[in-house]
Amino acid sequence: MQVKFVGAAKLDLREIAKHYRDVGGNPLALRMIRLIRSEIGLLADNPKIAPPYELVAGIHRYVIANGAYLAFYRELANVEVLHVRRSERAPAAEAD
Repeated sequence: MQVKFVGAAKLDLREIAKHYRDVGGNPLALRMIRLIRSEIGLLADNPKIAPPYELVAGIHRYVIANGAYLAFYRELANVEVLHVRRSERAPAAEAD
């Protein structure tokens, strides 16, 4: 199974990289994006690793980067990562 970043998830990764570039430079941004992508990449072999997200049917919430981020995804023919966000933000709703 493949993992694909769709829509907002691509933008989320760019914004995360920009944040880390601003606070710690390019090496920190690259390290964090690699960490996030590698942990999300584990979904290719085990898409059931994360429980269903209780607020939106058909979506899973995967805790990554030592709890700093949440990846929201759905499992279809592939794993589609829909959104990556800081974990301390308000819960994601269906509109997100």
